[in-house]
Amino acid sequence: MGGDNAPVVPVFSSLEVCNENPDIKVLLVGSEKVIRECLNGAKIPENLEIIDAGESIEMGETPSLAFRNKGNSSVHVALDLLVGGKGDAFFSAGNTGAIVTAAYFKSGVIPNITRPALATSYPSVDKHKLIILDLGATLDPKAENLFDFGVLGEAYRFFMTGLEDSKISILNVGTEEGKGSKKIAEAAEMFKESPLNYKGFIESNILFSHPETDVVVTDAFTGNVALKTVEGLTETISQLIKAKIAPSQLPKIQTFVFNKVFGEVFRNFQYNLYGTAFLLGINHFVGIGHGRSDKKAFKNAILRLKRYSERNFTKKIADRVKVVKKSS
Repeated sequence: MGGDNAPVVPVFSSLEVCNENPDIKVLLVGSEKVIRECLNGAKIPENLEIIDAGESIEMGETPSLAFRNKGNSSVHVALDLLVGGKGDAFFSAGNTGAIVTAAYFKSGVIPNITRPALATSYPSVDKHKLIILDLGATLDPKAENLFDFGVLGEAYRFFMTGLEDSKISILNVGTEEGKGSKKIAEAAEMFKESPLNYKGFIESNILFSHPETDVVVTDAFTGNVALKTVEGLTETISQLIKAKIAPSQLPKIQTFVFNKVFGEVFRNFQYNLYGTAFLLGINHFVGIGHGRSDKKAFKNAILRLKRYSERNFTKKIADRVKVVKKSS
């Protein structure tokens, strides 16, 4: 029921995923009446089940109030199903703050972690995968929270690559010592005193060129603004190039080259290619998507969550955090 394109996009994305992947079962949680009206008589496959929820949380609602006052919302019902063992993963493109709040209290934070963080990975110019967190879970973290974000980011990279050499940096207004806020300086000291491979501060202008780091730690406000700015700028530049070159007027071979060269570059930064960011640091597997998620984003999110859940994502993150914290 959440997201700018709900309920049509979530409903038909789920329907297509189930029709194309009989080994996936989707529990579609929301107003059953609205969902069935949206389906308009379309055949529902056996691996798609509608779970009724009497309320929904609007995108602009205050997370704390929504948590207290809307216990029968689709977010609450779905997370209860997840925590109760009725599913392997949760996904929504709804109100991020409300999802994080509900997940925090219903799932709980894993041992040795103070706050969860929303994380995703992005490519740089040299094809290097860069993990960035927090993107929306903790707006005003303390120094110890920032340190834990680094631990979670290291665990995420270890899950993806099996490598133990993750370089960690803190996003800051400059690379020099003494730059930034007090909590950033305190977090930096915590990293220096830990066994983690801390590489110092990093500025946003090199995040996607040659960052020379693997994990970038920041607060949710800064991280969310930075990523949306990058995504918006990428889309704008792509549109400007298309308008300038007008590939539709080019011969077929030139159009092919245009799509091959420029298309692949910009595609790397399209949010719908990944579909979901992961809420790291809680006891269950939760994915959160952009509010403007389209059908491609929803489908990719569901498929990605399935792949990672089959690899025991949540347990492996918790196991790695335990190892790192024990050595700290």
